[in-house]
Amino acid sequence: MRTLIQFALRRPKLIILVWVAILGAAAPFASRLAGALRGSTDAVPGSPSELVSRDLNQAFGKGSAFVFPAVMTSRVIATTDPRFAAAAADLERVLDSAGMSGVRHYWNTGDKTLLGRDGHSALLLIKPRAETFFDAESTVEQIRGAAREAGLGSAFAVKVTGMISLFHDLDVNASDDLLRAERIGIPLTLIVLLLVFGAPIAAGLPLVLALGTIVVTLAVLYALSRVMPVSVFAQNAVTMVGLGIGVDYALFLVSRCREELARGASFPSAVEAAATQAGHVVLVSGLAVCTGFLALFLVHIRFLHTLALGGVTVVVTSVLMTLTLLPSLLLLIGKKLNWPRRLSHRPRGDGGLWARWARETMTRPWRYLIPTLLLLAVLVIPTMRLKAWNMGAHDLSPTMEARQGYELLDRNFAAGWMGPIAILVKSRDTGSVWTEERENAVATIYSRLASDPRAHFVGGFPHLLAVLGPARTLVRTRSDLPAAMQAASAQVVSEDGRSALIFVVPRSAPESEEVMTLVRELRAESWKEARDAGLAIQVGGFSASILDFDSELFGSLKRVIPIVLVVTFIALMFAFRSIVVPLKAITMNLISVLAAYGFLVYVFQEGVGAGLIGLVPPGGLNSFIVLMLFTILFGLSMDYEVFLLSRIREEYQRTGDNSKSVVTGLSQTGGLITSAALIMVVLFGSFGFTRLTATREFGLGLAFAVALDATIIRVVLVPILMGLLGRANWWLPAGFLPRPTDGEQRSGQNVGGDAG
Repeated sequence: MRTLIQFALRRPKLIILVWVAILGAAAPFASRLAGALRGSTDAVPGSPSELVSRDLNQAFGKGSAFVFPAVMTSRVIATTDPRFAAAAADLERVLDSAGMSGVRHYWNTGDKTLLGRDGHSALLLIKPRAETFFDAESTVEQIRGAAREAGLGSAFAVKVTGMISLFHDLDVNASDDLLRAERIGIPLTLIVLLLVFGAPIAAGLPLVLALGTIVVTLAVLYALSRVMPVSVFAQNAVTMVGLGIGVDYALFLVSRCREELARGASFPSAVEAAATQAGHVVLVSGLAVCTGFLALFLVHIRFLHTLALGGVTVVVTSVLMTLTLLPSLLLLIGKKLNWPRRLSHRPRGDGGLWARWARETMTRPWRYLIPTLLLLAVLVIPTMRLKAWNMGAHDLSPTMEARQGYELLDRNFAAGWMGPIAILVKSRDTGSVWTEERENAVATIYSRLASDPRAHFVGGFPHLLAVLGPARTLVRTRSDLPAAMQAASAQVVSEDGRSALIFVVPRSAPESEEVMTLVRELRAESWKEARDAGLAIQVGGFSASILDFDSELFGSLKRVIPIVLVVTFIALMFAFRSIVVPLKAITMNLISVLAAYGFLVYVFQEGVGAGLIGLVPPGGLNSFIVLMLFTILFGLSMDYEVFLLSRIREEYQRTGDNSKSVVTGLSQTGGLITSAALIMVVLFGSFGFTRLTATREFGLGLAFAVALDATIIRVVLVPILMGLLGRANWWLPAGFLPRPTDGEQRSGQNVGGDAG
């Protein structure tokens, strides 16, 4: 690290030119990322729902697991009018020529359930040639474009909807939200920086580095999108984190440089001291944030791995720019850094506000500790009531096509058409489902499903058997069917006759608790009649995928949390040569994360204060947000812990007086911590006032946790506990770690600084 910093200080112009070239090369690719985003969810590899999707595509052709519902409507032409049938045929022809593998509607199937209740709408089921969810999502615009080019005229309107279209439109909304948040957050951040520094150049540098970090990272995500799925949340998450830590790291170094200047150091000496002394802390902090992102590889969902790589990229880029580009820019700018202010250093006899606060808390620890613990308990306890919530059509803007199509489905058909439940019936042997015993078993299953009040319609193989009536005893292969029925049967019975499909269209939307409960019950069902007939039953569909997605994300916390805690503990143990300090640090970080969850439960699940921010509470927390908050917050919280404890440790090494060390450490870093936290709160909080509920959960959760961490945790709880533990803070078994070299000791000292 020291070698890298020294090289930057000796060759500042070369370093600046290299970074300008990197940013210039990255910018065109970063600008293309929005067009490469492919989703905000995915099937969990090897999960029951993913296996059903794979088997459906294998048995009935590509895209069978990803059928799009499209609603064709006309205000003036009824579905009984031949013109409606002609329009449906025209649309079918255009979609076929656009590469779709099949389109089903009333006029080519005779299925009256595909006609709307209002007499002016019809449902078309479009099957794309897609093997995966992401492949299917990439066809959304293709289908919509074909519908626009079908030449149906102004008398007809077509709305392509369904869960795949919903997530496609969520991407568009989320990208718009990102731009909206940046337009709010970046100007506010600049204002805060101006207030902190009182100098426009000093204020602008952290923001310039943060934006440069984001440009490089978005370019890397674009490159990854060629081989891996990159979700819109990857873009949003790395942008949030890049702005936050980019500004923070630069703020720490610039503040330290100004402190050295105020002490009378020459400008080159001040820059060198700031870069060297802050570099150790930036590296430890960066390692903590990277650990959280890398832990996402423990989750068996591919698009999270891309997000993890993007997160690591944003951290590494931010650290490198802070340690190389920023010192080079400071040397080039020189004393203009502080314009129009003139720095002065007036020693304060009592150490200032933060020193007085530290003495007060350590003199009367229980007066502050008990109320603080009660407040944290009030925030943490709701975590035990946390419920999962999943995004649906209501989370889209009313102007989005998937939302408009959903409303038409709900009004004229059933909301469950957004994503029917798929029940795959498979022969356990080489025999066919076309036997009397197996047909009777399927009929029994159909009767039970159709009688469930949560089901709007049950179709597929049972429906085909019902149409055949007594003649079904004559059918033992698909070729035995009447010619007019053979094409339709291919959608519900495999060519080899060993697989059949039953689909259930629920009355409610796929993400609703009612449908989720139905899927859980179907999965728990014994299916005795099927087993007795030699049949196996698998339950899939989008609701099942959501359940598996939530199960993987919540279940992965059991793997992610221990790994992050252990790696962070080891890093801090080496950094501070202590056992107690790392244990206390990770405990404080866990409390911050749990308190953020509790805050979100209050607002987004129980609706406390939701009206004040114009929020309709969704009734729970998104599983993706729960996981991401932990992995990101744990690392971000370590920023302030490392800055505070590094200065305390330095003073303790110098004086051996624990109480004095805590007072000095907080007096030197309190202003810096609160300033940095205020910037993060502004940046993350700006995402809390966007349109998408999930983005609002993410932004407000991050903002609240950072605010709590930088106030209640770092400047109240940590000083009190450091004071109560005394010399025990620095206990380390003899010979447990090798003694640090002189260079390591120096790099770990003097890392705090005033905010200016």
